[in-house]
Amino acid sequence: MIPVIAFVGEKGSGKTTILEQVIDSLVERGRKVGVIKHTTHQFRLDYAQTDTARLYQAGAKMVAIAGEKGLGFYGKLEEPLSPEAMRDLFFPKIDLILTEGFKSSTLPKVLVTVSGKIPQWAEELKGLIAVVSSETTDLKAKHFLPDQLEPLVDLLEDYINRLSRKREVNIYLDGRKLQLKPFVKDLFLNTITALVGSLKETSDARRIQITIDLPEGIKVIAPGDK
Repeated sequence: MIPVIAFVGEKGSGKTTILEQVIDSLVERGRKVGVIKHTTHQFRLDYAQTDTARLYQAGAKMVAIAGEKGLGFYGKLEEPLSPEAMRDLFFPKIDLILTEGFKSSTLPKVLVTVSGKIPQWAEELKGLIAVVSSETTDLKAKHFLPDQLEPLVDLLEDYINRLSRKREVNIYLDGRKLQLKPFVKDLFLNTITALVGSLKETSDARRIQITIDLPEGIKVIAPGDK
């Protein structure tokens, strides 16, 4: 499973600068890193009057631009996607995903406050694993100095090493994640892994993605129906 860790903090706290340094260090170690940026504001991912912008403004729900070595994708959502859903749907062959924001999520979190000033909401954070600050704090998490981030990168490496060995299965219906009971997860994991593993050229794959289109939807059969 690809770990997802959120970097949180007030505006101007130094999150982006710290993330830049952490990503640079992880990449130097040979890691493939993905990033998800959270915002509560309207945003644009394209310049006005480009072809993709014109097609999006014409009413297209989703737009992608694809080149030989790059891909851009954006669109309208009926409801927000969680970082975990974005990981499962859009981030193949990545070792670790770091987010900037999502402080209300249940993700493991790194609080960044380079100035040392702790925001009031930090006491209520769920899943706090580390604090990057110029001063020590009373928060129950490991402390790292802004100019000494290699130990923090070691901590992230530990998450990669532990969670990358964890098998996981998630099922999405039109982007909505289903809640699966343990025995259902085991059934999918064991059955699908065995079936796909019997095919050629599958030994090095780290993720199996199966998409099934159902033009007429899923027919629900009630108990007793034939």
